[in-house]
Amino acid sequence: MYTAQQCREKWFAKYYENKEAIDKRIAEGIEKNRKGHCQIRLTDDNGNGLAGKKIKVNQIYHDFKYGANIFMLDELEDNELNERYKDEFKKTFNLATVPFYWKDLEVEQGKPRYSKHSPKVWRRPAPDLCMNFCEANGIIPKLHCLVYESFTPDWLVDKPLDEVKALYEKRMKEISERYGDRFFEVEVINEVLLEKNWAKGTKSALSEQWDVVNWSFEAARKYFPDDVLVINEGNPLYSLAAEDYRAPYFMEIENALLKGAEIDKIALQHHIFTGASATTDEDYEKVVLAGSPQVDPAVLFKGLDIISKFNLPLEISEITVPTFGDTEEFENLQADILKLLYSVFFSHENVDTLVYWNVPDGYAWAPAGRNWDENKCRGGLLHHDMTPKKAFLAMQEMFSKTWRTTLELTTDEDGYVEFDGFYGTYELETEGDKTIVGIHKGCDNAIVL
Repeated sequence: MYTAQQCREKWFAKYYENKEAIDKRIAEGIEKNRKGHCQIRLTDDNGNGLAGKKIKVNQIYHDFKYGANIFMLDELEDNELNERYKDEFKKTFNLATVPFYWKDLEVEQGKPRYSKHSPKVWRRPAPDLCMNFCEANGIIPKLHCLVYESFTPDWLVDKPLDEVKALYEKRMKEISERYGDRFFEVEVINEVLLEKNWAKGTKSALSEQWDVVNWSFEAARKYFPDDVLVINEGNPLYSLAAEDYRAPYFMEIENALLKGAEIDKIALQHHIFTGASATTDEDYEKVVLAGSPQVDPAVLFKGLDIISKFNLPLEISEITVPTFGDTEEFENLQADILKLLYSVFFSHENVDTLVYWNVPDGYAWAPAGRNWDENKCRGGLLHHDMTPKKAFLAMQEMFSKTWRTTLELTTDEDGYVEFDGFYGTYELETEGDKTIVGIHKGCDNAIVL
């Protein structure tokens, strides 16, 4: 049986080969891309600077978005587990991926499950329930997604193209009218390149069209005129790093943009589904000990640099980090892999959003009739009983302490203090008075109190 140390040596081998240079790029990238310089001046009623005054600087919200899918909201076996899930989610994340899979949202044609009182579908909580929870807890919801032919309703499969397009537009219109501008962003189309998932018998006539991407964005813009429209694809970073500008995802986006698609943001999944398809212990051990380029920072940076040529914001939209065993050492390894991945992504200039995928272990996707079970990866951040794993604690530490600015400063003789802080919303306190201010990318960030 493999050990945690054997796995660590394999999975971190590429990082260790070039650790000094990688650590340098990460540190410099975070300072340059995630922080802004702020100048604060305290004045009296006549505008004169107040010297020697203490100012407490406390960041209370990140501009950078970090979240997870919220597919298990009120989906667990008992109320205690549901409350633990909700408590951990709301205290950790500022963004949630809300499921709008058409197959599960409108199981019966003409009867969409928007309301929180709708019949339940496993791992597909009703959008109203998700939106209300998010907005009550300061979490921004994102729509996932409008066009995803892997989850086409059964009643749509055999309809002619014109009718399929009309029904897609009806769906978009309903969603936009019900939820308006409440989304952080709208994922328009998902996994076009993963043709094996768009299997015969489950896809509609739209999936076979040469202009499926452009049609989808054109239709989405009609009903979501002011939203950020996103294209999403499965695990393209390795392909981008290996094939440069000839990578399928790069060429797909370039082609769509040249034809006029209004793509506002590019999303890239990064699932490490190690062991999901293993059928024996021997199979599992082989893939675990193989290591993966998905944890090689050089591969990740190159892929991000290539796709950045479009000069569009980037999102790592679905992240899974496996746990290879049940011991504390294996949990520590998952945490360390997550910290490395998040550090690389967080440091990159164009990345502005990170979304982890399945939050608890044991509740991932396991489609019937396929040799595929994401639960084998043990890629959750919580144990099955909703207690935190080491990776979850590491993520909380990064965004609540390591990448958050908290300072106590004293004004100089002219009433000034200056500092570099992570972009976001701050509470400033001086002599008991509190003020909410923002430090944002591209803004002046000169504050007079």
